[in-house]
Amino acid sequence: MSGCRGPIEGDDDLPRVQVWVTGGREPDLLASIERGLEEEGVPWIVREAEGGAVSLAYEASRASALKIGLVLTPDRRVVIHHEQLPADEPIFDTADTTPGLARTLGSNAARLAKGTPLTPVE
Repeated sequence: MSGCRGPIEGDDDLPRVQVWVTGGREPDLLASIERGLEEEGVPWIVREAEGGAVSLAYEASRASALKIGLVLTPDRRVVIHHEQLPADEPIFDTADTTPGLARTLGSNAARLAKGTPLTPVE
């Protein structure tokens, strides 16, 4: 989508949101998440992963220099976590996510990284 997304082999110390996708990609949702991140000007990297959504989101946040991890599952679930929160308490955990909501969640992941107010999620 943009030059913001670094190569998979890139240095994990670069400041970017970790976006982990499980069980195959949901192209419309992933593109919407990326649009939200890009609109806020925060870089990200997409990787494939396996495991539970909440635990993976926490693991992704620990792998991110920005301390923000986002997981997208094949059943359209999006989980966003911050490294400083308890492992079982993500910031967002949404099911049946629409492309519009995915864009807002991508934006909110970026806003968390920047320390700016979040957009309300309904």
